[in-house]
Amino acid sequence: MLLAVDIGNSSIDIGVFAEDDSLIMKSKISTDRAKSADEYAVLFQGIFLLNGVDTKNITGSILSSVVPPITIAVSSAIRSLFGIRTLEVGPGIKTGLNIKIDSQTELGADIVANAVSALGSDDGPLMIIDFGTATTLTVIDAKNTLTGVIIAPGVRVSLDALSMQASELPDVSIAMPKRLIGKNSRESMNSGVLNGHALMMDGFFRKISDELLTDDLHVIATGGLADTILPLCETSIRYVPDLTLEGLRILYYKNIFK
Repeated sequence: MLLAVDIGNSSIDIGVFAEDDSLIMKSKISTDRAKSADEYAVLFQGIFLLNGVDTKNITGSILSSVVPPITIAVSSAIRSLFGIRTLEVGPGIKTGLNIKIDSQTELGADIVANAVSALGSDDGPLMIIDFGTATTLTVIDAKNTLTGVIIAPGVRVSLDALSMQASELPDVSIAMPKRLIGKNSRESMNSGVLNGHALMMDGFFRKISDELLTDDLHVIATGGLADTILPLCETSIRYVPDLTLEGLRILYYKNIFK
């Protein structure tokens, strides 16, 4: 079995793939920069036990991370649990992607995994949205070239910024707005951020379609808040919740057998 781990700024996604490439376990934990390798090992072991995963069958591991301080701790935890070295998505890894940006070292490991996964099932032109701490839009043209990325503040970051910077606005939990025009501060903030995000996606869809000179731009979305934002969008967007983990699986086998 293959263990795939995606370390994000807010959470860590953990997936286990069977030999037939099916995802047999998925879990999410909070990202904690203060945890040691031993603490992550205990946490991972408890998750596997809870989900009935026989850890003796895990023979491979791959990791993507946008939080370098945690990468070493999680890699060490995996090594202590399974006695295996973890393949890390980064410079030197074989991706099969044609990337045309100024500096490939600036491209996040999760963005790489998402692009590999999306191109495993679709051809360009593509717009890949990841609703995370930051909302990212990765653009792939008709020649399957990754031409660039758009980065915007995520939903939670936007709401937190409003609460922190506007003294009379409250801390707000993310909730689907009941109406477009809010009747109180919480409704108004959720409508502004959630509907604003949806309108931003629709707007970028039109702008990117124009820039790529296409009327056949396909859109794929992933990330923890995708299922909240997508119902508010007018654009047809395919939701793939396990896009990043699936990309990690593909990357592992591209490199282990290269």
